[in-house]
Amino acid sequence: MRMGAAMALVALAALSACKREPTFDERYAGAQKAIRDKAGELDRDMSTRAAEASESAPDASGAAVDVVTES
Repeated sequence: MRMGAAMALVALAALSACKREPTFDERYAGAQKAIRDKAGELDRDMSTRAAEASESAPDASGAAVDVVTES
């Protein structure tokens, strides 16, 4: 009984240790996705900052224009 349980544990351990390493193509695809995600994040951040900068940019005369809204 104990021998059967021990053999089952050994077999289970052996199967779990046989995890396949990712291929070069799989690793490349993962890295490419991470780079694209980061590039998209940077693009969104730059767009937001550009929009904020254009809102506080000076007008054609060179004077800064503040938008005031009344509540």
